[in-house]
Amino acid sequence: MARDWEVWLATASGPASPTEEQERDRTEKRIRDAITAASDLPSSVRVYAKGSYANNTNVRRDADVDIAVEWNETIKVDSWGDTAGMTPAQLGYTPVAEPVTPAEFRRRVERAMVSAFGSGPVETTPDKHIGVAAGTNSLDADVVPCFALDRYDAPRVYHRGHRIYPKSGGTPVDNFPKQNYDNGVTKNNATRRRYKEIVRCVKRLVGELYDDRIIPRDYPGYLLECLVYNVPNDRFGHTRRYDDMQAVFRYLWNGLGSQSTYNAWTEPSELLMLFRGRPDRIPANARNVIEKAWQRIGIPSA
Repeated sequence: MARDWEVWLATASGPASPTEEQERDRTEKRIRDAITAASDLPSSVRVYAKGSYANNTNVRRDADVDIAVEWNETIKVDSWGDTAGMTPAQLGYTPVAEPVTPAEFRRRVERAMVSAFGSGPVETTPDKHIGVAAGTNSLDADVVPCFALDRYDAPRVYHRGHRIYPKSGGTPVDNFPKQNYDNGVTKNNATRRRYKEIVRCVKRLVGELYDDRIIPRDYPGYLLECLVYNVPNDRFGHTRRYDDMQAVFRYLWNGLGSQSTYNAWTEPSELLMLFRGRPDRIPANARNVIEKAWQRIGIPSA
């Protein structure tokens, strides 16, 4: 029997259950408690959830909870655009000596996790995070050691984010979780809460395609969220969620076929480009995922 897509989308669009929200909060607390108990970590270290669980775009059990463990005793600095090459005096900050290296900070966070939970539940091999297996009434966590970052776009004008240093010594990764969250809330309100509903629907639909082995399991949920963020607000808000999905897929499929279009797309923070300058993100692969998802719900013949 054919699936009633409107019924399916009504269910798929739902946020995390109250139980899962409580599990997320307990997960964040147990990591914070472990960091607080570590004698070699200052009290200024911030611990907070980020990613889909923080942004309320997660789908049930689709991912570990991302927990940032952020060094704030000193702040990393980056420049952007017109500020590239400017001196600290020109940008408006005073350089200071850094008391800890990224490698040493990570080692301290690893020790804190092992001390709190034992070596069995803690996985220290991932490049950008430390895995902590779920405890009683909590979720699996990806603990992300990072450093507070100020990115200057003009003298004395900066955006606060954080910088992640891979354990392998690879290129650091900058994130702006607060801006991601704030912009997601703004877009959600502007689309009468359809934006986050459609993100969850797309994630669940793509999850089905993974399970059915129609597409490889190599397209992260965060990139799906980024794609939907770049869909104009007027594509949302139809009476039926199914019509929203059709409008979103049509826009993304067309956009992913136009280099000038997708090169202008950003991550939800609007501070990082989605594809431009990111050879690890391939628009043709994204277009294939969107096409397969669109085919699943039915591409209109006209």
